[in-house]
Amino acid sequence: MIKQYWRWILAALFLYLVLLVAYLPAAQVAYRLPLPNTVKLGKVSGTLWQGHIDRVVVNNMPIQQVNWTLSALPLFMGTLSVDLDAGNMRSANAIAFKGPLEVDLLSEGNLTASDFLLYLPVDLVLAEVQLPLPVDAGGRFRVNVESLTLEAGICSQMMAYGDWLNASVAGTQGPIELGNFSATLRCDNKQYIISVAEPNAFGLTLDAQAATDFSTFTATSKFKPDPSLPQEVHDAAQFFGQPDSQGYIHYDIR
Repeated sequence: MIKQYWRWILAALFLYLVLLVAYLPAAQVAYRLPLPNTVKLGKVSGTLWQGHIDRVVVNNMPIQQVNWTLSALPLFMGTLSVDLDAGNMRSANAIAFKGPLEVDLLSEGNLTASDFLLYLPVDLVLAEVQLPLPVDAGGRFRVNVESLTLEAGICSQMMAYGDWLNASVAGTQGPIELGNFSATLRCDNKQYIISVAEPNAFGLTLDAQAATDFSTFTATSKFKPDPSLPQEVHDAAQFFGQPDSQGYIHYDIR
């Protein structure tokens, strides 16, 4: 009889623990994480397995409405498997992303991603790049990551495609529309490689490299604005250098 009682007690305790984990409030975990000073969390709601944060700020860049769904089974194999959905994909001024990520909990810095979609406002990105004169640009960067593997925080494999959608620059008479630009992204020898090729309205060809920790950034480019663009675009291009015999202006970032 006593053994039977102990079985019920253990079953009840096990059920309690299961329910405790299943309905564990996300806020109880999120606010206890040792986050860097550059990351700020807003209001956290939901559970550990399916939660929501109304606002996250990373390096002064706001990300609105972050949602996640965490899978339980991969945790038993030491893998954190999460589906993310954040921001407004239709808002030109919002950071947005969507897709699955897997983090190896047994090896620090190991991460994989596939079919991950990211949108970044152009003005936020250009604010981090040193240019010879201020550029007021509009549009969004879209990055479609087909596959990505990080090992110990270092990119070992990546295949992705990027686009500058509805590209524009500010002119004296209003925005100057440049259309779309496309690029390929990969990693090699601990470097992210970005390549842009013609055709595009700016006649731009670019090969850029960034260290996987973004401590260095170099780029080699040439461009020749299309004759249909306003004269002020051609005048501004002269700040980057003088055209070669084919009309291309070469500009490097070191």
